[in-house]
Amino acid sequence: MKILHILIVEDEPWVAMDLEMIIIKIVTATVVIEGSVAATKEALHEALDFAFLDVDVTNGKTFEIAHILERKHVPFVFVSGSPQDELPFELRSVPFIPKPFDAAQIESALQAVAN
Repeated sequence: MKILHILIVEDEPWVAMDLEMIIIKIVTATVVIEGSVAATKEALHEALDFAFLDVDVTNGKTFEIAHILERKHVPFVFVSGSPQDELPFELRSVPFIPKPFDAAQIESALQAVAN
């Protein structure tokens, strides 16, 4: 069984932990949690299979992270309380899960990499 490497970018610790618990119930994974854009840039040096991005985190928005993930061909979704129509035009086609989320939405997002 493959161990997935999953990144969570979320600055609310309880939301990040909830998301992590849902993920590890669905797939075998190593989960990295970052709460800021700056810390996430360091984590992007590692190989990743999937990422969950909040839009607004400590010290900024995750749009630059999203563009980096796209260039690296790493699938990702936004999981955010921000309105989807506030995403830059070029990121509006990225899957978007509104907060509060449920486990079924997270499982659906992971289907592509879980199989």
